[in-house]
Amino acid sequence: MDDFLLRSAATALSILGVLLIPFGLPGNWVIAASGLLGLSLGLGWAPFLILLVAAAVAEILEFQTTMRYTKKSGAGKSGIWGAFVGGFFGAILGTPIFPVVGTLLGAAVGAFAGAALFEVIFGDRSGKEGVRVGKGAFWGALFGKVMKMGLGIFQAFWWTAHMWGLL
Repeated sequence: MDDFLLRSAATALSILGVLLIPFGLPGNWVIAASGLLGLSLGLGWAPFLILLVAAAVAEILEFQTTMRYTKKSGAGKSGIWGAFVGGFFGAILGTPIFPVVGTLLGAAVGAFAGAALFEVIFGDRSGKEGVRVGKGAFWGALFGKVMKMGLGIFQAFWWTAHMWGLL
């Protein structure tokens, strides 16, 4: 395949990856997979491995940020599980209402609701304590998704610039 077509395909996959991230889909991993096209361009394994590590770091950052904020707000295991479950369903429900922004806010609102409800129902906490935990889960989920998106944008720009010889 022509080098121009390979570079164009990898660029398109990188853009697609960035667009997938707000929907909770594995966009960072799509960007990393586009790095495999670099092998056909003779760029070696290093760019692909860098993209792969960045995708893994994005996942860890998102998860850790959500959990850190949720724990910091006083959550027990039930609140942490609630934030995870609520964030997942909130993202799904928020997407059709208002794509991209609805997905991000849906995940954050879902994390709030899930953490608060799980703490009250399973953690034997008061409603006030549940709301406090929910607030932490909200901000953690929102910041986590924003960091993941930022890392995805970095991946795409770095890979595209490297592949086209701009770095």
